[in-house]
Amino acid sequence: MAVKVFEPDEIRKAINIMKPDNELFEIRCHESDRRIHSGYFRSADTAFEALRALDPASGNIYITLNHINDSCYSRGQRDRFITNAKPTTSDTDIDGYEFLFVDADPRRSAGVSSSDEQVQQAKETGNRVYAFMKNLGFNEPVTAMSGNGIHLLYRIRLKNNKENEELLKKCLKVLDMFFSTDDVAIDTTNYNPARICKLYGTMARKGSNTPERPHRMSCMLSEGSSQPTDKVYLEKLAQLLPAPEKPQKYNRYNPQEFDLEEWLIKFGLGYRKSGYSDGTKYVLDQCPFNGTHTGKDACIFQSRSGAIGFHCFHNSCSDKTWHDVRLLFEPDAYEKRQQDYEQRIYSRQPVKIQPVSKAIQPEEGKPVFYTARNILDLPTPDERFVKTGITGIDMKLRGLKKSYVSVMSGLRAAGKSSVISEIILDGIDAGNRIAVFSGELAPKNFMRWMNLQAAGRGYTEPTQFEGYYNVRRQYQERIAEWLGKNFWLYNNEYGNDFKAIGEQFERLIEAEKLDLLILDNLMAFNITNLAESKYDAQTAFVMELQRLAKKYNVHILFVAHPRKSLGFLRLDDISGTADLANAVDNAFIIHRVNSDFKRLSKLTFGWKEENPIYNATNVIEIAKDRDGGTQDEFIQLYYEPETKRLKNFPAENKIYGWNRDNKGFSDADQSEIPF
Repeated sequence: MAVKVFEPDEIRKAINIMKPDNELFEIRCHESDRRIHSGYFRSADTAFEALRALDPASGNIYITLNHINDSCYSRGQRDRFITNAKPTTSDTDIDGYEFLFVDADPRRSAGVSSSDEQVQQAKETGNRVYAFMKNLGFNEPVTAMSGNGIHLLYRIRLKNNKENEELLKKCLKVLDMFFSTDDVAIDTTNYNPARICKLYGTMARKGSNTPERPHRMSCMLSEGSSQPTDKVYLEKLAQLLPAPEKPQKYNRYNPQEFDLEEWLIKFGLGYRKSGYSDGTKYVLDQCPFNGTHTGKDACIFQSRSGAIGFHCFHNSCSDKTWHDVRLLFEPDAYEKRQQDYEQRIYSRQPVKIQPVSKAIQPEEGKPVFYTARNILDLPTPDERFVKTGITGIDMKLRGLKKSYVSVMSGLRAAGKSSVISEIILDGIDAGNRIAVFSGELAPKNFMRWMNLQAAGRGYTEPTQFEGYYNVRRQYQERIAEWLGKNFWLYNNEYGNDFKAIGEQFERLIEAEKLDLLILDNLMAFNITNLAESKYDAQTAFVMELQRLAKKYNVHILFVAHPRKSLGFLRLDDISGTADLANAVDNAFIIHRVNSDFKRLSKLTFGWKEENPIYNATNVIEIAKDRDGGTQDEFIQLYYEPETKRLKNFPAENKIYGWNRDNKGFSDADQSEIPF
């Protein structure tokens, strides 16, 4: 009885997915007697017919992964196989990279197939890699069973050059460091441009076909995304590779002398040693930052170069580094650095606002007029801030200061709604309580936008409508549970009378101790009963917000549309009286980086075409800062269509609380390869 060598439909499927649009590829058949059959093809059907005619009696069948220069199609093995043909595809024949090839391969003796137990171990490792990459921001990979292990092929689009080869090499080193175990290894050699991998739909034949270690048919498990993952995510992954410490005073100018294992024993950190290709991995009994993170969740790595790294596979600890671990046990291990100012100001108590008396009654020891000496001796008032998640604002202004009022403006479609949603999510993620008035969006529409932003890359999925994405119900429920009682949205069915709504918000602020109130927008309120003229009513509106902010130590952010402007949008263009801009403490303007923005900003500020701000998709401008005097400060943001997020940098992929702790990389329920 003839041995089954391949599955025709599986081969055609694999080629059509991996090499669409008649892209050139090479197939190689490696026989057990060391003969190699090579053929170049553009058609899955032509390749299959040539394979069937060849009918290799033994060995394994492979396909090139990356984009071959079209001139190779003129070689002798065009649309046919030639035995021991010279030349075959070399690194110099590749125009560009199309895949990051991750191979989770069981460790076993050379020349033998994997056991069933080893295949299962490879699946478990593959799942961990899949979940990690998903949370890092990578698009869905092509996934496959090679016959002996698990393949994950992430579509990329990079030129073939030494810089990109080194980038992929570092990426594989990181995955090896994180996920290789004593049982399964991540292959770190799959970075060269002319790399080949198993042609799925063909038999994997290593050694003898035995019941304990059978030959298995390789197969594709999922097609993955057709869109390549941007290079910035590869760079983000590569940056996780620890770099050797520079000689410093704290390491006696010889960092390689540091005995990591002795240090772990000294401070009582239980661990299990394991190897990876470039060093030693210490799998900790529990994470130093969260004792519930146990098992394989937290690891410390030391490469042959002496470089030390730390990683916890829970989202809440994923930003922690080896420096953080060491400082946890040795606060003076490194040279002293200036104490983080933000940490101090966030730990203070809210400002207590005393009610203003109608008549001034001087008190003993409390002058009506201060001298400079009096002021010097006054206690420094406490300050609390709501972090926005927009790095530039949180660094320049320290966030949104409680007891202050801010206005946000911008032209239509500038990104105001995206910014507001992310401020809400980041604020709640930092433990704040937030209420919102959204006069133009129904509750379902408001939450659809919020759900996309809260879910992030990997948890949104496209619909039949171009540019329209959804979040699955199961994730919506977890997001709603996470938002819990820290988020309130006004029901617009109760009308838009500002006085009536203001009373309701004041009760909510007092009862729930709100940290942030967002009102979107001024024009959606009926404020005619605040004053006779429109501008006086707008002034009264802001004054009422100032009263609430100071009385209850809450930050209030409201949106006001700009007046029509022929020039570059400025603070004075915000709709309303000049008192509006004068009365607020902070003002922000959202700009969309389009042709008008470029033209007008060049005229206004004299910016050059090569200004890096034009690489962004949106910009948030700090137009007024009462405390620090910051103005004309432009913060670059990057729009992501799948999630509606405006990101601080292109590769940013925030993980919010609904998907943090025990909901992260080790949870197979949400992050399994579809076997």
